[in-house]
Amino acid sequence: MQPVECSLGAAAVTGHARKWLTKVRYRIHGMAARQAHFQTGCLCIKECPMKPLNAAPLALLLVSTWLAGPAQAQPQLEVSFDQQWQPADAALRLRLQSGTLPATPELRVFIGTRDVSPLLRWTGPGMLELVPAGQTWPAGESELVLYDAQWTEIARWPLRVLNASGLESSQFESKLDLQADRRAASRHGEGTPLTPRSSLTEGGGLGGFGWKGARAGWQWEAAANVSGHSQRAKALRFGELAGDAPKLDLADYRVAAAWGQHRLELGHVSAGTHALLAQGVASRGLGLSTRAGERADLSLHVVGGSAIVGWDDPLGLQEQDHRMQVLTLGLELLDGRPGGLRAELSVIDASVLPRSGFNTGSVPDAEQSRGLGLRLLASSAGGRLRGELAVARSRYTNPFDDTLALDGELRAVQPVARNAHSAELQAGLLQQWPVGAQALDLTLTLRHDRAAPLYRSLASFVTSDLAQTRVGLQAGLAGASAQLQAVHKVDNLARVATLLRTRTQELQAALNLPLAQWLGGDGASFWPTLAWTAQQVHQQAANTPVAEDSGFADSQRPDQMSTNHQINLNWTLSQGALSYGLSRAVQDNRQRGREQADFHQLGHEIGLSWAFGEALRTSLSVTRSRQLSVETAVKSWTTSGSLTFEWQATERWGLQASAAHNGSRRGTGIAPDLARTRNTLLQAQISWRFAVPGLAKPLPGQAFLRLASQTDRQQDIAFGQDTRLRHGWLDLGLSFSFF
Repeated sequence: MQPVECSLGAAAVTGHARKWLTKVRYRIHGMAARQAHFQTGCLCIKECPMKPLNAAPLALLLVSTWLAGPAQAQPQLEVSFDQQWQPADAALRLRLQSGTLPATPELRVFIGTRDVSPLLRWTGPGMLELVPAGQTWPAGESELVLYDAQWTEIARWPLRVLNASGLESSQFESKLDLQADRRAASRHGEGTPLTPRSSLTEGGGLGGFGWKGARAGWQWEAAANVSGHSQRAKALRFGELAGDAPKLDLADYRVAAAWGQHRLELGHVSAGTHALLAQGVASRGLGLSTRAGERADLSLHVVGGSAIVGWDDPLGLQEQDHRMQVLTLGLELLDGRPGGLRAELSVIDASVLPRSGFNTGSVPDAEQSRGLGLRLLASSAGGRLRGELAVARSRYTNPFDDTLALDGELRAVQPVARNAHSAELQAGLLQQWPVGAQALDLTLTLRHDRAAPLYRSLASFVTSDLAQTRVGLQAGLAGASAQLQAVHKVDNLARVATLLRTRTQELQAALNLPLAQWLGGDGASFWPTLAWTAQQVHQQAANTPVAEDSGFADSQRPDQMSTNHQINLNWTLSQGALSYGLSRAVQDNRQRGREQADFHQLGHEIGLSWAFGEALRTSLSVTRSRQLSVETAVKSWTTSGSLTFEWQATERWGLQASAAHNGSRRGTGIAPDLARTRNTLLQAQISWRFAVPGLAKPLPGQAFLRLASQTDRQQDIAFGQDTRLRHGWLDLGLSFSFF
């Protein structure tokens, strides 16, 4: 007998069908298909090859289904908290609109995984209420689910509860890392015993916090980082304030508030999206961004004229002549497709005083610039074609500075206004183009940049008096990738007769082949992953300035060709990795009178890493290079290597040891040893991780003991000089992480 296939209404199984059974069909061996029509949906009993269904029980099941009639209608409830954020102690109310509910003891209520049924009470006909009764509802987003006595779900609703601070969400993160170290003993020279170090123990640390909160459409953010060190010479602003630098200083901070499409931020911000005028200007200041409808957006940033750290000048705007103001207006020109065609108008007004950055050593000068820029971005519907066009005009002024003039007579620099433009086009020539069983991707990139002589904007990094064109082609197939790029550069765009005009042509190529994936399968393989890169740069003079007017002799006109090749092979081993690299570089000097001033270089590099189980790891690297000066016939050999061990003996104890050596030799065919240098560094460190009791959780800490020895030797055989320096030391350290 063939198995039976039957479709029955869900009401026949659960006893709670909402409507009548609409259709029942069954098939028994030797019987034709029969149909019975009722008033509800169907439940399918699939064919069972093990045992056919008997006709009598089937008929009994159909009759009982028909006699059951329609199930009781599902009660309809209205809640007071639907889609609304509620206080943590709010009373949650449910009102019956239609249908019936059993008595309170027959109902079960859960909020998330928490059973709150004892808190449910009737407050009137068809009215239910949940009162927290001295407790609070769980903060955040969860669900309230109502069940009957048979644990059949009646209804469920989303429940959103504010936290104890009255916010919809609140996230707080903090960190505090402290460390201390001391040079316990040191030795200099040869044969000198270890002597205690006279300096005090040094300590430093970094602390910070970050917080985010939201309520009623508002979003807030706050973050700050503080840096400190016990030695003033290592303080954050020692390079700027020297002996007046505070040991504990503010590294950065940021406060932001947003509502809908409007955002205000203070502290360390970033401004500008125009690469030629103002892009990514990062400093302390304030910023405002907003949107007007679906198409227009506006951002305004006012920031300090240089990088600012420390407690002074919290907004970075105390000095009126040391500011940058950047305004950007964006407009989506296509309705319903953001990014399809976008226009951005940028305006900048910048003025800086002769101030050095806190970590920059320079002799700055007062400068001013004002500019206007337009940027157009476009992309096709599928993103296969993308383009960008940017133009800018900047007026640059270099005011007279008495400090730099040194009481001398200098001619004032005249303000100049210059233009710059750039254009880029990226086209996906082929996307997932079938090549056998694989897919080919081919992308073409074209870019042209030009900045007029004397063009300068204080909020961008653009090389003036330069035009360059780039053409790139990228391809990908079956895990392999290839890139080809050609670059053409030329300067002295005004073709000033007394200035040198230089033309640079560059060609780059790269190829990556996953041979291990193609030929070796998964895991360790004899076949490596191969990477090859090549670069050729030809720089030459494009004009011949008159020597009497320019001071350039004909033999000083540059003409040089540089070629570099690099091959890397990487193997994946069962417990580690092996790599080999080969590099070759040739510098061909074609300048008149210096045709033999060429250099050839050849280098090898081998690396090996191996894991002896999970506790012990080691790595080894060796490099060897040779350089030849064709003009002087001097050869130089350089050999370097390093060996490291890491042994995690237990979860708390660890040992790290390393040895590094670097040696070089220089000579000629007649005198193979003209000079030698050797540098050796040996280090060993034992570390111990521990935890101390804290207020909320144990605080992790680490202590270490480091022993090191360094040897330097320089020999000049031609002059009979031999210098040796030895230095050994013992360091002790301790660090804690409080958050």
